[in-house]
Amino acid sequence: MNDDLPTANEFRHRIMREDDLLNTRTTVFLITNGLLLTAVGISSDFIIRLIVSILGTIITICWIICSWQNWKVIKYLTIEYRNKYRNNYIENIVQSAMFKPGWRRPTNIIAKLLPNSFLLTWIAILVLHTISIFNEVQ
Repeated sequence: MNDDLPTANEFRHRIMREDDLLNTRTTVFLITNGLLLTAVGISSDFIIRLIVSILGTIITICWIICSWQNWKVIKYLTIEYRNKYRNNYIENIVQSAMFKPGWRRPTNIIAKLLPNSFLLTWIAILVLHTISIFNEVQ
């Protein structure tokens, strides 16, 4: 096993790999959520809409788990990379052009904000279904 410090290119390659994984997984979950939301929208059967909404919630929770893991790896690799290679001219340009660390960073939007927004949407749909059940019972 080689205990040498990884080169800047090795760090960047692994960060790019994790970023590609995040983007690919996001695409899969966005397509799945889009299809499920369409199914809820076009279905006239209450039970089907309820089942699809529960499925959408479960899938979105899985999306959150996957994306947060990718986000963490990207975050820690980037922190370590920035600490070890502080004088990387190109990286300094990139970092200065981006927002300060926080929710507005692209990786944070894709890994955190987007899946959590979908989760809130599915929860709202389930709440509306529950309210309509109570209204029909009364």
